[in-house]
Formats: sequence, structure tokens, C-alpha cells
Amino acid sequence: MFLKHFTLAALVAIVSTQAFALNEGLRYHLKSMEHGKAAAYRFDGTLRLTQDGFFQQKLSHDDPGSATFGQRFFIDSKYATAGETAPVFYIICGEWNCDGTGSYSSVERLAKEVGAHLVALEHRYYGESLPFRKLTTERLSHLNLDAAIADLAVFQKHAMDNLNLKGKWIAFGGSYAGTLAAFYRLKHPELVTGALASSAPVLVKAEFNEYDAHVASVINKNTCGDLVREAVAGIESRMVTREGTLAVKALFNSSDVKNDDDFLYVVADMLAAAVQYGRHTKFCNDLAANPDRVAGYARAGINVLSSMGTTPLEISMQAAEEQNITPASYFRQWMWQSCLEFGWFQVANGTGVDTSRSSRIDLPYHDRVCERLYGQGTTADGSLNATWYAPLLSPSTTNIIFTNGSNDPWLRLSVIPGVQAPNLDLLMIDGAAHCNDLNAMSALPTVQAAQIRFGEIIKGWLL
Repeated sequence: MFLKHFTLAALVAIVSTQAFALNEGLRYHLKSMEHGKAAAYRFDGTLRLTQDGFFQQKLSHDDPGSATFGQRFFIDSKYATAGETAPVFYIICGEWNCDGTGSYSSVERLAKEVGAHLVALEHRYYGESLPFRKLTTERLSHLNLDAAIADLAVFQKHAMDNLNLKGKWIAFGGSYAGTLAAFYRLKHPELVTGALASSAPVLVKAEFNEYDAHVASVINKNTCGDLVREAVAGIESRMVTREGTLAVKALFNSSDVKNDDDFLYVVADMLAAAVQYGRHTKFCNDLAANPDRVAGYARAGINVLSSMGTTPLEISMQAAEEQNITPASYFRQWMWQSCLEFGWFQVANGTGVDTSRSSRIDLPYHDRVCERLYGQGTTADGSLNATWYAPLLSPSTTNIIFTNGSNDPWLRLSVIPGVQAPNLDLLMIDGAAHCNDLNAMSALPTVQAAQIRFGEIIKGWLL
């Protein structure tokens, strides 16, 4: 069923930034955590020796005769003192080139404390788990939530039966992978004892205007909000002519972004990334320092993208047009998932003081993007909520921890304190950003307190 070998693998954990802000937000997870890069050492400085290989996973779980593809997995048993009966920490990888078992360093640290195996499974259609190298719309048809959850279950059963991993399994994920962790526990409580869902959006909706509202609420705490809206209005006014459009795109290093609305989305995304990953103070300072607000915004935004190792073109919707993919590709696949099921489109929150982006970034714009990329408009109508979100809040649903940072716009789609979910553990981390609690090296006291708390809860599950 699988090929295996041993390799040194891990991740350089740089969690001050984040993936993915899902569409944009989730996409930044890739850059901030340096997904796909390898380091030789665990969080404690020991050499990481990881067993990895490819499990032959069915492309269609509904078809007994389905073709298969190689789905990459990783196993690190360094800390598993009880052998095959030791707990198993199931690291769920999301829409990125999977880093292996070191993807979440705070989870790796907890594994050492409880003597757990670490197992990671790469998401279908990402990294090296590619059924196809050219992703036409037809070939994307097997990329959906049901298939991703089924992959986790099929591989876990195989690992329990054939790889001697027979202890209690706990699922872990951040951002979209946190969504999967929560839904996996919901769908398969017979397999996974519990789940930690960090910064996980679980409420499905097409128009995610709350994201923009949250960004505005952060920058409105001082004069930055007014400066941002002044800059956005200035950008729009310069774009009334072709010459002005070319000039403002050049100012933002975005001359290669063809579609004007795609460019306005990039502009909004620069600020969104700064807020989501705790960099808004510097962004606002750079903006305020230049009396030409458009130029100030451009400099602030370019600095944010540069610090995350990306460019305006790479975060524009235009990038998702590329059908020929490599293990480093993620945008075309993720936008397919957004258009098909999740939505989570970050639209302008009106036109008043509670917004930070151009009003041209609305649902019709995203529908045009889906049509452009896949030949069909969005079908993300929220219908998944009856199957997935509503049952999460049921009293019968237990052993899921939702952690969220108070500065993270994605908390608006997660399960947070105040939501009626009687048997879930909901931790709000004051001053934290997206997935900060997955970083073992965080210096933020509130993050450290949250890590201690969810560690205590998980240890209770393992008794």
C-alpha cells in the first residue's frame, strides 16, 4: 500500500506572520510558516529522523475501482516511549506543501511531554500528493471536503492496522487544517479521541464581510483607519484613466497584474496580511510617514509582502490561472475549494468607516473570478453548514478545542467564547494573531497560557 524510507525533515517555524488567510488570509499561512522548507532539528534541538512515504489513496472513495494516487505521510516516533500503544498526534496538513511532523512546534513539544508518536498526512492535490500535474476543471472534481476527511480516516485505519500505531489518536490543525481537525473529530469520533483546531474557520459563507470589518476595527483604534481609506480613495481616483491605472500599478510593483479589480484585491490584501499577522503598527507608521497617502500605502504594502517572501502577482487571482502545477503550487487548488464549497470571500464591509478596502471587491467580483478560473461561478452557498457547522454546536459533540487570537479576522468564522457550544473548549488568546499558539517559541504570555491550558485538556483525554 505504500513505499517508505527515512529522511531528515521538518520545518523552520516562523509564526509571526501566517496561509492562508483562506483565499488571501489562508494563503499567507504558506509564507509565514515557511511551508515546504526543511530543517534538521526538532523544537528541542534533537536531530529529526522521520519515516516518510506514499500511501496509495483512492482518488474517489465512492468508487471501489477508483484509480489511486500517492499521498505523502510522515512518522516521527522519537518521543513514543510506550511503543505501539503510545498516543498518536495526527498532524493535519492543509493547502500547502506539507512540512512533515514538525509543522506545529508546540504540538511537537506536547508530544514529548506525553510520549506520543507524531504522524502527518499531506492534503490531496497539494505538495507531492498530486493526482495530476495539470489541473483542468474536470481534474479538480475530486478535491473537496468529503474526500479530504475520508483520506484522513482511510490512512489512519491503515496506520493502526499495519504500522502498529494503536494508541489514542488526537488531531491537530491550524487555519484550514484546523477546520479539517474539527470536522474529522465530528465525523469520526470512533477514530480520533479529540482535536485541537487553531484559528479554524468552520462557518461556511460566501460573503465574508466580517473579515474587512475586523481589519477596520483594528486600524480604527487610531488615525490609521482614516489614512487607509484616504489612500484607497486616492488609488481609485487615479485609476479613472488608463495612464493613471498604469502609474499606480507601477507604484505598487504590480504592473504584471492585468485585471484592475485583481489589483485592488492585492492592495486590500497587503493591509489584511499586516493585521492578520500582527504587523499593522509598522504598516500604519509607514503609511503615516508619507504625505502622499497612495505612495505611503504602496511602500507599507510592499514591505509586508517582501517580509513574507511573496510578490503582488503571486497573491493576485491571476496566479490561480496557471494549470500546470508543481509541489510548490497551491493557489489554483485553494481557489477551487473556495469557489466550490467554502466561499470565505473577503468582500468590502460597506463604504463607511467600518471598511478598509475598495467597494469593488464584492461578491460579483469573486463570482467573475470563479468563472474566469474554472468556467463556472461560485457554488459556495453555505449548504455545508447543515452537515458540518450545526452539528459542531450540538451537546453531543465533545473533545474539540478551538483556539483563536483576538487580532485574527478569521475568528469571526470560528467557534469562540459566547457561541453556544456546551461541550467544546473555547480559548480566546488576547493580543494573538493567526495560529500563534502552534508556535512553541512564542514569547506572548497569553499564548503560553493557552498552550498550557490546551495541553492540560489533551492530557485529560489520554487518561
